[in-house]
Order: sequence, then structure tokens, then C-alpha cells
Amino acid sequence: METMKKELVTRLANKEAVFYSLLSACTREPYVECDEETFDDKVMLFFEEQEAKEMASALAEKKVPVTVMKIASPQMLVFFTSLFTMGVNGVQVTMGKESLIIQIDEIVKRREPETMPDGTVWVENSQLHLTAIYFAQELRKPAQPDTKERLKELQEEMDAHFQKSSFLFALEKEGQGTPVITLKDGKKYQPVFTDAVEFSRFNREGKFKAVVVEADKLGKVLDKEAQGVILNMTGVNLPLMVARIPGKKA
Repeated sequence: METMKKELVTRLANKEAVFYSLLSACTREPYVECDEETFDDKVMLFFEEQEAKEMASALAEKKVPVTVMKIASPQMLVFFTSLFTMGVNGVQVTMGKESLIIQIDEIVKRREPETMPDGTVWVENSQLHLTAIYFAQELRKPAQPDTKERLKELQEEMDAHFQKSSFLFALEKEGQGTPVITLKDGKKYQPVFTDAVEFSRFNREGKFKAVVVEADKLGKVLDKEAQGVILNMTGVNLPLMVARIPGKKA
């Protein structure tokens, strides 16, 4: 165990080192599993590309679609930090035939809300994000005998987290317009985001500013053409219906 931790630290300190992880084809985010023994919500990390490919092949046999992604050492801090907002608490490191789950807070320390400047609004819905990841991974892979029941359980859990959440809502910097996404079926949705990381992935060109909207207020601010919201559209990309509240301005 100590050998593997030391190897991880050594590689993280080497700017030329590279790591490999698995990207879910269902979410466009790191593939997440709940460990059967420890119940850690974990992602997988490999030092060798071939080992990552072997794991991807093993998952493919289980009808779990993933691809191997290469991560340069200087990018690992961003990678680990993003896992916090995803609700992931562990990383399973594989070296040869050995693997070890390391808690992410043993590797990097996150910045807590109390340390932020006065007036900073902290929006992070890690449990909703995590449940949405599990839901999307289950929904978009080939159906299994227990898929329907599993989706029902995850839907109920996701709904409960959704109702308690506050979201980042995109507004145009020039004017008060909001982006509206049209899906293949012609229905329109407004994007909302669980955290600043997801908003920044969407807002790469800096065209939008973020405002905070609580779940029970979404029906008041929803665009008149929208059926609902689409959660983290550059990630899990889940369309969710929202009940419109009477009295919303057109």
C-alpha cells in the first residue's frame, strides 16, 4: 500500500508523467463505480495505458461503455478537484496486479466555503451530481434484467436531491437572454448546472454569467418555450421536466 502511494506522489511531482483513467461514454465524465466492499464512490486511475485498456475491455464485456483517457501530470490537480464536485470520494489506483483505493482528500485538500471571500456564493450539489452520473450510466448502457428497478431507485434518489438543490443558471452577459437547447425530438430545455466546474465547461467562450436559482424557483424563471431544464449538458446531459409556476412573465 505504501509503495503504491509513494509511486503516485512521485509521479504527481513529475511534470513529464502521465496517467490514465476511464471516461464513461454515457456521461462524458470519468466513469464512476460504487466499490462492492468499501462502498466508496470511486474512479479508476492507472500508471500504464495497457492496464487501462484491459480494464476498459473487461467493462465492455459487461456492456459498460468506456474509453481510456490520458491525463498529463500538470492536469491532475484539476482532475482531482473536479471529483469533489462529482461526489466521488475515492480513486482506485492500479499498479500491475495490485490495486488500492485512496481517499481523494489524502491526495489534495479542497478549498472550503468558509475560506472564500465575503459575499462569495457557493453552489455545489455533489450528491445530485453523483446520483445523476449513476442514473445516466445505467440509462444509456444496454438494458439488463434489473435495469428498470435500478433506474426507478436512482430516479427517486435524484428527485429528492434535486428538490433540495440550488443551481447555476446561465444569462447572457449582453442583455437578459438565456440559452435554450433544442433536442432531437424538438423539445426545448434550459441548461442548469450543479457547480462552477460544470458551468465553466459550458461557458468556455465566456458569453454567459451565472445566477443562482433554487429548485423551487426554477418554474418561475423558466423560458416560455422550455419544457424543463437540462442538467450539466456538457456532462451527464440529463433533460428534466420542471412544472411551470403560474404568473411567470412571458
